[in-house]
Amino acid sequence: MLVSNTPWRTLATVLVVAVVLDVLPSSHASAASRFTDLSAEPSQLWHSEFDASWPLGSITKAIDPADRSPHGPPSTVILGPGEYLSVGQSATSPNGWYELTLEQEGQLVLRVTDPQLGPDGTLWSTGSAQSAMPLLLMRSNGELAVYDVSDPGFLAATSDGDLAKLWSAGTRSESGAVLRLYDDGTLAVVTPQGGVLWRGGNSVPDVGLAGHRHVIYDRGEQWVWLVDADGTVVDNYPVSGHPESPEPGRYAVSSKSKDAISYNWLVTMRHMVRFTTDADGDWIGFHSIPRGWSDVPVQTEAELGDFLSLGCIRQRDDKAERLYRWAPIGTPVVVLA
Repeated sequence: MLVSNTPWRTLATVLVVAVVLDVLPSSHASAASRFTDLSAEPSQLWHSEFDASWPLGSITKAIDPADRSPHGPPSTVILGPGEYLSVGQSATSPNGWYELTLEQEGQLVLRVTDPQLGPDGTLWSTGSAQSAMPLLLMRSNGELAVYDVSDPGFLAATSDGDLAKLWSAGTRSESGAVLRLYDDGTLAVVTPQGGVLWRGGNSVPDVGLAGHRHVIYDRGEQWVWLVDADGTVVDNYPVSGHPESPEPGRYAVSSKSKDAISYNWLVTMRHMVRFTTDADGDWIGFHSIPRGWSDVPVQTEAELGDFLSLGCIRQRDDKAERLYRWAPIGTPVVVLA
């Protein structure tokens, strides 16, 4: 005679649920109390820092990339996909006030044509690369980079982007992107839809922290700058945050974790860099694009620049890792409205 084992299955299910409920936190406070190293640097542990990183859905409509349009002052396209600037060649902004030149030693320099508009006429540069045959190339995949054509690995570099590279803007995966120079002295890599992937030249806000390594987050523009103590812009890129959080002001990196989990236990993030909390006391910081338990990103890299977070600032994975390593605890963070 066959005996049904359904009751035993039901009992097993109840036991599993009970164990899970015992492991999960019953409140924010009880979960947070389990961890004692929230200020550690670096930390290999998982933290329940209650990062508000989950798509807003109907709360805030994301800006569709197709809805974006180029804005700002007039500009000229310096390089289109596959085009290049050879050593000694220059290009100017529409008003003629700014000139971009690839110099003999591989240094890409943006100058003002009237020295009174900038110190010694130099507005921005990549620094000398000591190359006999430099070439500035706008690759078809969206990467802007300076290569050493005399390097035997240059032909391979045009394929994988690693060999013979002297400098890169760190852009990628945006087919059709172009390099533009604007009438206000801003140099930018821009997608066909008008999304900005990188900025150089006269684009860094002065937040009064000369002599100090600092991070600038422009909440309205959804943009981040990493600025070294000597004023060098280490990196800058689009991010995804919230239109009203965090509040504009001056903060400092307070803690970091290589791995983190959201307050609702639905997504995970890498390279969390915390610098403030929201009104409920939940942590706000910079981190990678969140991933669900199936390891699927909750947004694409192309959507960076849109408001898609409940408070934290999402970055491309490699950018998140760079900020994590570059900004020690105590690094100033300035949030602009």
